[in-house]
Amino acid sequence: MLADRCREIDTAIVGGGVTGMYCAWRLMEDPSRRASSVEVFEQGTRTGGRLWSVTLGEEQAIPAELGGMFFSDAQDLVYRLCSNVLGLKRQAVTPHSDLAWLRGRRFSLRDFAEPGVLPYALSEDEQGLQGHELLLLAVRRIVPGLDTVWPLNPSASLSDTVRLLREASFDGVPLYRWGFWNLLARVISNEARMCLSDTQGTYALYSNWNAQEAVFSVLSDLTGNWFRLPDGYDQLPHALQGRAEAAGAVTHLEHRLLEVSDVATDGYRTLHFAVGDGCVQVRAKRVILTLSSGALQRLVWSISDEFQKALAASDGVAASKIFLAYENPWWEQVSSGPGHIGLGQFSASHTDLPMRQCFYLGQDEKSGQALLLGSFPDMRAVPFWAALRNEGSDEVKLSGPLPARMAAELTRQLSELHSVEVPEPLAGVFVDWDQAPYFGGWHAWRVGAEAWRVAERLRASQDDPGLHVCGETYGAWQGWVEGALTSAEALLSGPFGLAAPTWLAGSDCLAPYQFHSELSLALP
Repeated sequence: MLADRCREIDTAIVGGGVTGMYCAWRLMEDPSRRASSVEVFEQGTRTGGRLWSVTLGEEQAIPAELGGMFFSDAQDLVYRLCSNVLGLKRQAVTPHSDLAWLRGRRFSLRDFAEPGVLPYALSEDEQGLQGHELLLLAVRRIVPGLDTVWPLNPSASLSDTVRLLREASFDGVPLYRWGFWNLLARVISNEARMCLSDTQGTYALYSNWNAQEAVFSVLSDLTGNWFRLPDGYDQLPHALQGRAEAAGAVTHLEHRLLEVSDVATDGYRTLHFAVGDGCVQVRAKRVILTLSSGALQRLVWSISDEFQKALAASDGVAASKIFLAYENPWWEQVSSGPGHIGLGQFSASHTDLPMRQCFYLGQDEKSGQALLLGSFPDMRAVPFWAALRNEGSDEVKLSGPLPARMAAELTRQLSELHSVEVPEPLAGVFVDWDQAPYFGGWHAWRVGAEAWRVAERLRASQDDPGLHVCGETYGAWQGWVEGALTSAEALLSGPFGLAAPTWLAGSDCLAPYQFHSELSLALP
């Protein structure tokens, strides 16, 4: 629906992803704010942001998750929200590692620690370790004492971990002022770093981003039981949207924010949206921006130098996905391959080919069709696929049906990885998250950023009254829904003054946003 010209509202939320919908729901259901007007403005034709679940074919029951896929019970806020509040159907998933095709050698990842298997010249003290043990070797050398805190010490708290990482230094320099690659180069061999990157399918984790946040990310992924929403992860933002709208919130699609005015004498800011061929203006007392750093830095607005500097402290990470549907699960016939993918399972293989990694996601019980995440590259592997995306058109698309050239190239690489002739898919879809308005599949804090201080400034600043920024972009757990939601909750139970939700009682999930004097305090 179109907004009326120059209407005045209490709170404008820009961005209809999971962060924006969570903010709208919490604001509308808080007893002290039920009379307030809350409206969500989304640039695209759908809500959900980087939670986007699609089906390939009418009978394909397994959703292709173009964005987020899984969450764990160690991610306290998203787990409690899905399970205890919204009652969303969830399914436990057990991940398995399968093939690797690296440096011209094919092997099972189950044999990672066996002598002579890895095609990497690891040093003597790096040999004979499983992948997670090799990674732990590195982070333990970077931060001695990790075994005393969560999750390596189950009796410790997340606050203990946050405190240790903030106090940690390497060669007398605080951890946040180091790049993760810089430190890996000091504590493990370059061969070990490349081995970890290749066998885990990610360039981004082992790149030179903020070392403090990188170690936090490594530790966070080491624990917990994993789950997915079998009806699609975008059920989460849609459920939040439904509750928010039932309480009186309004959602507007196809509203692209162009400009935010300076604050007027009456405390309102004017937001200028492109809508169709025209422009709509809305005045709001408080503006919550849940956009990517790339989108925020392209806005026209008057903000303080400190606010502008804070916006630049986090960068988007290029990432894309290609999903394929097949008549049957051909990988069951691959020698030493994943075999049958049963209910509540998934399996993954990795390679140094541009496809980087593939996930075997199972078979639809009704149609027999099988779903494969055929390629999930990040950073420098993404442009390889971007060049194959357009056929006879200069239009750059965020997502769409799989072009023939892209399908043929991915089939060739899958065949090389598995050493079999992989059949042509029945259908396929791609998404390139590096395109507007996302400018990245997830975000990474820059070296030198004190993330908790930057996030606090963006949530609320005296120099920029009425402007509030939150979301995965400037949160902990970057790349995860937990980061989006904890960042939003830190805003709502902080500067917005909402009462802490009772369903989060006893949770320590906001520790990464707190300061030393607050770190021992879980939510009441």
